[in-house]
Amino acid sequence: MSNNLLTISKITNEALMVLENELTFTGQVDRNYDDQFAVVGAKIGQTVNVRRPGRFIGAIGPNLVVEDFNETSVPVTLSTQFQVSTQFTTQDLALSLDMFSDRILKPAIATVANKMDRDGLVTAKNNTANIVGTAGTAPTGLITYLTAAAYLDSEGAPRDGRRSCTIEPFTSSTIVDSLKGLFVPTSQISSQYTKGLMGRDSGGMNWYMDQNVVSQTFGSYSGATLSCNVTTATGFLTSGWAYSSNITIGAASAAATLNQGDTFTIAGVFAVNPQNRQSYGKLRNFVVQSTTAIGSGGTATVTVVPAVITAGQFQNVSVTSSGSQTVTPFNNTGVTSPQNILMHRNAFTLACADLELPEGVHFAGRASDKELGLSIRVVRQYTINNDSIPTRLDVLYGWAPLYPELACRIAS
Repeated sequence: MSNNLLTISKITNEALMVLENELTFTGQVDRNYDDQFAVVGAKIGQTVNVRRPGRFIGAIGPNLVVEDFNETSVPVTLSTQFQVSTQFTTQDLALSLDMFSDRILKPAIATVANKMDRDGLVTAKNNTANIVGTAGTAPTGLITYLTAAAYLDSEGAPRDGRRSCTIEPFTSSTIVDSLKGLFVPTSQISSQYTKGLMGRDSGGMNWYMDQNVVSQTFGSYSGATLSCNVTTATGFLTSGWAYSSNITIGAASAAATLNQGDTFTIAGVFAVNPQNRQSYGKLRNFVVQSTTAIGSGGTATVTVVPAVITAGQFQNVSVTSSGSQTVTPFNNTGVTSPQNILMHRNAFTLACADLELPEGVHFAGRASDKELGLSIRVVRQYTINNDSIPTRLDVLYGWAPLYPELACRIAS
């Protein structure tokens, strides 16, 4: 009978495949499995670096103009070790792999996948500055989503089939009902009616429904007049690259609170295309990194993403104004709004690493796949008192924005 028992190798490999299939948002992003920890195992808090390709300005004429190659990297902290623990008996090990997977693995792995998706969507919400829609109202037309896609186009996101739109259930039902029957391909119409979902490849993006989409509660600033002096601002860079900027914002008429995840524009500070560095006619959106209170008549330093870079290889704004300019938040009502995400695969990255294998246990195993960018550990220990096998499934991972400008939030 022992020859028919499920081995730790079979269980860990099956767990990895189930995890890949259960992921929604996480399945659409850049994923990196770092095998540097394959021997000794990684610990929570360690960091891996994900490289970002460099950018160049170029020059006109026959004379050689050599530019420095400035390749940047994004540090990803392996900040989350998440585990699901359960137990099963030796009789469970006699089940077929399919039955064992359905009864035990899939419910456990679904919890892991939901945690990874939720953390990824929090990262996306808090680091995506571009935003469209109306807070508190689900979009009823495709134009809102196409406007979000236009932001991706303007920021240089390729149309290579790797754009995804992740929306929460009620937003999904609204857009499916609004657009039912408008897509000519029979398969798309069939998907709308038989599954109640948008056709997978519709409107230039792949659609996914995810109940883990997070909401933004916008700050309190409806009675305040906010401003930023773009001439004296110390957080504006003229060269190099940085992820964020610290800029001074003042409040007049009333106090204001900018919540983490709030977005705003500054009059005269326009977004530029990263390749031609020309304004595409829209004010640059900035997203607040930590909740900041501004007293009436006072100022406060606000950390925002992206950094304000006015020149050089990484220029992202064109400043056409001077002096004190109006700061306009995206939403003035303080409502709570689901933040659906349209993005290119390279907007965010998930890094996974191998956890160390403990000694002195009944069995411990890992399964990892560099192509999938995932790793999972399974550890079990036999309990003689009740013939049970306490088992835990662990993942170690971290999220980070890679090119958050290749994403756009869709408020609903």
